[in-house]
Amino acid sequence: MGVSRRLRREATADDRSWARLLVLGAIDRHGELATPSVLAADEGMRSSNLAAALRSLEARKLIVRTQDAKDRRKVRLRLSAAGQRFLNESRARGERWLAEAMDACLTAGERAVLIKAGALLDRMAAYSKPATRRGRK
Repeated sequence: MGVSRRLRREATADDRSWARLLVLGAIDRHGELATPSVLAADEGMRSSNLAAALRSLEARKLIVRTQDAKDRRKVRLRLSAAGQRFLNESRARGERWLAEAMDACLTAGERAVLIKAGALLDRMAAYSKPATRRGRK
């Protein structure tokens, strides 16, 4: 968790920037399938919080909203060129810090172990079943 917090700090200037990055990253991951309802479900956000974040991103010209060509009731979201730059620059800052920290703090063998552990953590993150309640009979 400490590394996660530090990456967050390195990638952003403030907590609002982090919230913007989360939404921008979700839009980037979902590509053409990005809609407010998809993002809310993916990020576990309440619709009111997401709506405020989207308004902020749109005001900063980081995203573009368009009506779905087939279903005019749906709104599709995509990153603007400025939004893609903002996201890429933030990711790059975090990656630079991580690479520097790994080089400064870890041996070559420890870096190899960490890289393998990253692949294992990715597999675990993809696990989709909800937690079961234990201790109840």
